[in-house]
Amino acid sequence: MTTPVADIYEAIIDKLELVLPAFKRVPNPYSLDENTAILLRKAFGLAIGPGTNTERYVGCIATWERDYTIGLVTQVVNTENDTEGRATVEKDIIDAQRAILLAFETDSTLSTKCIKAVITDDSGINYIQGAESKYLALEITLRVEYQEPTV
Repeated sequence: MTTPVADIYEAIIDKLELVLPAFKRVPNPYSLDENTAILLRKAFGLAIGPGTNTERYVGCIATWERDYTIGLVTQVVNTENDTEGRATVEKDIIDAQRAILLAFETDSTLSTKCIKAVITDDSGINYIQGAESKYLALEITLRVEYQEPTV
């Protein structure tokens, strides 16, 4: 029997792969800057974050809230003085963030795998200087409320 956390994780991955077809998965979603030697042009990762017992009960089963972090990474392939090229890369990562936001707004229960999944915030675009290349990264927090059966 799988756990609700594992089922939700798989549902989120499925959704991300659907809305981000040009993106590949990073091997280490917990530290995006450690994936820079892989030379992925566009990539995403999903990290399972902390959970909290809400102390609310739905049908005599406690609910939990857990944060999942969706990391987006886009390689910067232009020169430092190419402001238009840099702006295009920035727009691409924001467009990907918007596609993710819309996907969770239209299916906030992850096809009934959870009570609700809501994007609560993002990190803004950050610059990552890798060993092989340069990247822009954006981390999105997805807060998921779900039931955790005790038996």
